[in-house]
Amino acid sequence: MSAPIVALDLDGVLLDFESTWRRCAEWTLRRSVVAICDDYPLEDRFCLSRREIDRVWDAFHRDGWWERISLYGDAWDTVEHLEDLGCSLWAVTNVDARHLHARAVSLEGIIPSGRIITLGPEATPAQRANVLRDLGASAFLDDRSDHVNAALPYVPISVLMHRGYRGMPEPEPGVTVIDDLRDFPVVLENFLVAAA
Repeated sequence: MSAPIVALDLDGVLLDFESTWRRCAEWTLRRSVVAICDDYPLEDRFCLSRREIDRVWDAFHRDGWWERISLYGDAWDTVEHLEDLGCSLWAVTNVDARHLHARAVSLEGIIPSGRIITLGPEATPAQRANVLRDLGASAFLDDRSDHVNAALPYVPISVLMHRGYRGMPEPEPGVTVIDDLRDFPVVLENFLVAAA
């Protein structure tokens, strides 16, 4: 039996993007930046103007901030558990291909660079779902409900990492919702046992 392919989103799943982006915003804007709500769009979450958001993103891309994003503390244990289950791990991210090396640096080798798929910032949930279908993914974990909803017809296990974002669509029936990264291998293991 071939190894089940498991696709993982990066930012908000394995990587703590929000903390790094906020540090970049404070460095760029030279003031404290605090989340005032749980809305998904960064301008709403941090109450920033469109001009401020653009300045932060310019700095983020230009000054090497993609490489500074750190792994969540439970990422190593989660990946190790998935590997123990015999899974082939892939990363799928809506970041431009020019940041592929930075993505690999942030991941610290837990997913090899040859298994990191960069879709670009304008990629739609449907385009991501098509990539997952073409990969033959058995399971997919993302922190955006629109992504897991779109993947649901193609991926047997679509799992939403619930980060409490507001303004996202509700997960479709059939999507599994977790709020602890370490629960994902358990969900997958239960599926593999039931399918055996």
